[in-house]
Amino acid sequence: MNKFWIIVGQVYKKNVKSVGFITMMLSPIIMIGIIAAIIYFIGNSFDSVPTIAVISDSQEIQQLFQAEEEQFVVDESLSTLEDARTAVESEIIDAYLSVNTDNNHITADFVEVSGLDSVDLNYITSLLAAVQLDLQSQALGLSSDDMMALNTPPTINSSTVAVDDGNIIENDNIDEAIKTGAAYFICIAIFMFIMTYSSIIAEEIASEKGTRIMEIVLSSVSSTTHFFGKLTAIFLICLTQIAFYGLVFAVALQFDFVQNLIPSDLDIVNLLSGMVGVALFYFVAGIVLFAVIAAFLGSMVTKIEDVSKAVTPIIFIALAGFYGGMFAFASTTNPIIKIGSHIPFFSPFIMPFRIAAETVSNVEVGISMLVMVAFTVLVTFISLLLYRSNVLIYSESNMFKIIKTSIRNVKNDRKKTQQVES
Repeated sequence: MNKFWIIVGQVYKKNVKSVGFITMMLSPIIMIGIIAAIIYFIGNSFDSVPTIAVISDSQEIQQLFQAEEEQFVVDESLSTLEDARTAVESEIIDAYLSVNTDNNHITADFVEVSGLDSVDLNYITSLLAAVQLDLQSQALGLSSDDMMALNTPPTINSSTVAVDDGNIIENDNIDEAIKTGAAYFICIAIFMFIMTYSSIIAEEIASEKGTRIMEIVLSSVSSTTHFFGKLTAIFLICLTQIAFYGLVFAVALQFDFVQNLIPSDLDIVNLLSGMVGVALFYFVAGIVLFAVIAAFLGSMVTKIEDVSKAVTPIIFIALAGFYGGMFAFASTTNPIIKIGSHIPFFSPFIMPFRIAAETVSNVEVGISMLVMVAFTVLVTFISLLLYRSNVLIYSESNMFKIIKTSIRNVKNDRKKTQQVES
């Protein structure tokens, strides 16, 4: 056990302290920070309130517009049309509004400068329409109750529904969007982590084998201890990266502008509580499954430059799973998606989308998880057997010949063991 943790510690420290790992961890944070800064400054530019001048003989209209602060700000120092035009020409204000009232009918001229802060003309129209309605109601002798009745808007109740097996299911657009977005994020994260750590574990093993250090290492420690030591170290490195991102996210939440991005009436924790645990399981299981296969593939090459060729099968399988997840993003009820969500190689990518869309039962999820665990254990056992036999095989043959040689060596080792026992 002591040798096991020595291997884990050496591999972990070597990778965590490397420039490549630090760059890999910081790159997404830097990119997100740059994007967030751009969005923040663009948002501030759009949030700035335009300044306008309102020219009118009606005190009611003047007071109505001067009381407004959210859509625009009225420059009260400009009281004539000439002053307003001069201010627009000098770009001191963004627009001016000239209002005339004749026989309870309002006419207005609105002029704004292109390229400056835009004024919502529909909002201005609604304000003037309210004033005109008030003038006309007074002329017609309508009471305040009549006015309230005229101003009462129609009540429209809208909802979005989903249809599943001919049954209408109530659906919440915001909840569905958040769940689907979380599934989309999980799919991308699994793909990126698989691509990254499959290459790391394969290179870790291939580098020792290529420099013949493997012979020295395996003379003092068993291949089984070496195999699981490497895998454990890579898994701890993966957890370190996840913990780092979690810490960064927790710190980011302390800033007001980040908190403002999350609606106050939206309980995201409660909304995603049903899928976080399952998603975490598929995330971990997917990385373990592909890392085990990568360790086996890395043990078959004798040169570190051949690692990219060795892990090509993993890349294609992960790509197929990723695109399967993108297909599930559009249609979670497709028969191919339903079948693919139970295939261990594709389950981590597809199942989160089915859970988010609520098109899969708890029983199906449980079966998929059991299949995933059983398959991962089986693949780990097979990979370990082949790893033991080919980790010291130095051959330039193709992958299939090396696998055949490994299987033959496993059979020969079993025969020798049986002969010794008998």
